[in-house]
Amino acid sequence: MPKPEWRKKLTGISVSLPTFNNNSYELDLNKTIKHVSWLIQQGLNSENSVLFIAGGLGEGYFLDDYEWEAMANALVEAVDGRIPTGIGVFELSARTAAKKAAYATNLGMDFIQCAPPRYMQPTEDEIFEHYKYISDNSGVGIMAYNTPWRMPGGYNFSAGLIERFLNIENFVGLKWSSTNVQHYMNMIRLFSKDINFVSNGSIMSIGYKLGATGFTDFLVNVAPRLSLHKFQLIKEKRYEEFDELELKMNIDPPLRYAKTGDLIVGGMGEGPGARLRLESLGMNSGPHFPAQVSFSDEYIEAYKQTVKDSGIAEWVDWKDEIFSQ
Repeated sequence: MPKPEWRKKLTGISVSLPTFNNNSYELDLNKTIKHVSWLIQQGLNSENSVLFIAGGLGEGYFLDDYEWEAMANALVEAVDGRIPTGIGVFELSARTAAKKAAYATNLGMDFIQCAPPRYMQPTEDEIFEHYKYISDNSGVGIMAYNTPWRMPGGYNFSAGLIERFLNIENFVGLKWSSTNVQHYMNMIRLFSKDINFVSNGSIMSIGYKLGATGFTDFLVNVAPRLSLHKFQLIKEKRYEEFDELELKMNIDPPLRYAKTGDLIVGGMGEGPGARLRLESLGMNSGPHFPAQVSFSDEYIEAYKQTVKDSGIAEWVDWKDEIFSQ
């Protein structure tokens, strides 16, 4: 069973930090440090946030090992112990994943966001052994990443596998979503007393009513007031207000523009979508890593219109001039 102090930390907003790079794909760690410092100034703290770097939306799976380590170092330097930290681990090899987890442990990081191994379809035994090996060879808290839309053939952590996860010492929680609404709800209902569920793409307020401890968020990078407001609504159980925001900002606007093309797209990585979101709200993080393919002009125009209709821009406080301060 996970340590209580880990569970206490894995709550609120799990911030998926962007990766900043130039047109030659060289990391700009100075921007990372300034951005993290700005987020802390805006009110993110140990009571409401965990900062995750090199995660899914940060394109952690495209980083060289030395870049991954440099980003971990930059985050720890910028935070200076003020907020819990974590980093993405996306490896087929359990040995490599454990080495990265040990590196994070030695830096004093709190968590890894760890995807299951992928190449051919893994069995449940192999997924369990992957996480157990990492736990046995490091001292960092593990938040497993359930990605049913990306595993070969589609995959959901089953109730039986989650129950086995409870026997892994460092296993703290799940970055949780599901293509099946009933499964999404049932797993939170069954296991939220034992591990933390961090909702990834909330199904309205349902997960929080059932015991989820927080949510992953990317827009917090430019609009922290909005994310803090949403977490406050959850804490105060003002679920109707939370759902109104979800409808206004995340559900209704894309539906108005479905005729221009599907706004839920696939691909080998999340970089093009993540960087488009930030660009549409005033943050330039640089080009996405190859060989991800850019969206069509039609898609980009439709997406920008959904952002305009959502009202999110009214919550944005970020300005790129902060990088030069």
